[in-house]
Amino acid sequence: MNTVATSRNNGFTLIFILAIASTLAPLSIDFFAPSMPHATRDLATSASAIQSTLYIFFIGYAVSPFLWGGLADKFGRRRVMLAGITCYCLASLGCFLAPGIFELSVFRLLQGVGAASGVVIARAVLRDIHGPTGTTKAISGMFLIMVWIPILSPVLGGYLATDYGWRASFFVMALIAGLSLLGIYFWLTETLPEKITILSRRQSKWSEILINPAFVGNALANMFCIGTMLLFISNYSFLSEQYFQLSAAQNGYVLAAFNTGISVGVYLVRFLAPKLGVKKTISLGLWVALAGWASLWGLCLGTVPEPSIMLAPILLACLGTGMVLSLSVGEALVPFAYVAGAASALFVFVQSAGSSLISFFVGMVFDNSLGVVTTALVLCSLLAMASMKFIQPKT
Repeated sequence: MNTVATSRNNGFTLIFILAIASTLAPLSIDFFAPSMPHATRDLATSASAIQSTLYIFFIGYAVSPFLWGGLADKFGRRRVMLAGITCYCLASLGCFLAPGIFELSVFRLLQGVGAASGVVIARAVLRDIHGPTGTTKAISGMFLIMVWIPILSPVLGGYLATDYGWRASFFVMALIAGLSLLGIYFWLTETLPEKITILSRRQSKWSEILINPAFVGNALANMFCIGTMLLFISNYSFLSEQYFQLSAAQNGYVLAAFNTGISVGVYLVRFLAPKLGVKKTISLGLWVALAGWASLWGLCLGTVPEPSIMLAPILLACLGTGMVLSLSVGEALVPFAYVAGAASALFVFVQSAGSSLISFFVGMVFDNSLGVVTTALVLCSLLAMASMKFIQPKT
C-alpha cells in the first residue's frame, strides 16, 4: 500500500469529505421527499409517478456500483470518484431544469448512477487505509458525520419547496456535489493497494464474495433496514397529507426527526460496541428497531392515531436502525482486502436494489394506507433480524 498516501489520508478532513460524498443518496431522497406532493401538482402527474422517481433513482444506484467498484479496483479510487460525482452534479442540474415527468425520471436515473460512486468508493478508501481491524470503526466514524446531513436536508427541502418550489432542492444537491468534488480533487490521494496477489485475484470473483456468510448476513440485514427507511420516506408525505393535512415544511421537520433517531443510534454504537462487541450491538439494534415498528403497527390497527403519539415508536425504530446501519457495512467488508471496491459495489447493489424492490412491491400491490405500510415495516424488521441470526457465522 502507498504509505505516503495512507498517512496523508488518515485524518478528520478526509473522513468529512468522504462522508459528504457518501450522503449523496440520502440527500437525493430527503431533500425531495417533503416536496413530492408539490411536484405532483406542478408536473400535472400522479402521486405514483412521482414516487416512481425514487425507485428509478434506486435502479441507477443499484446497478452502477458494479461499474464504479470495478473501475476503482482497476484504475484507482480518486479519478473514478471524481468522474462519478461529476455525473451526479450534472444530473442534479438536469432534474432542476426538467420540463416534465419523463425528463425528471431520466435525470433521476443518472443521479442514482452518480451517487453510487461516492458511497462505493468512500468505503473502499477506508478499507484501503484502515485494514481489516479498523474498517468497521472508520466507517462508523464516517456515519457520525453523514447522519447530520439527512437531519438538516428534509427541513431545508421543506422550506425550499414552500418558498421557491420543488426544483430548488435539486439545485442545492448540485451545489453540495460541486463542493464534494473540490474536496476530493484537492485532498484525496490515491489509496489503491499497489500490489495485488494471486489470492486477491481469486477473491475478486463475485461468487466468492456472495458465499461469505459475514458479507451476506450483514448485507441482507442492512438491506431490510434500508427497506424500512425507504418505505417510510416514500409514503410519509402522501400519508401525512391524506390523514393529517401537514404542509411541506411540517413534513420536513418530521423527516428530520426520523433522521435524528437514526443519528442517535449511530452515536450510541461508539459507546456500546466496545463494551458489547460489534455483533451483539447489531443484534441489540435489530431488537430495538423491531420494538419500534411493532409498536407503531399496534397503534395503527383499526385507527388513525395523532401524529404526536406516533412519533415515539418511530424514533425508537430509527434509533435501532441507526445502530445496525453504522456497523453492518464495515463488518461486511472486513474479509476483503484487495477487492474492497468490488465488495462495496456488491453491498450497495444488494442494499439499494433489494430495498427499492420491497418499497415498489408494497406500493404497486397494496393500497398505501397506514395499516399496509406499518405491517410492511414490521415484516422487513423481522427479516433483518433473521438475516443476522441464521446467516452470520457463529463466533
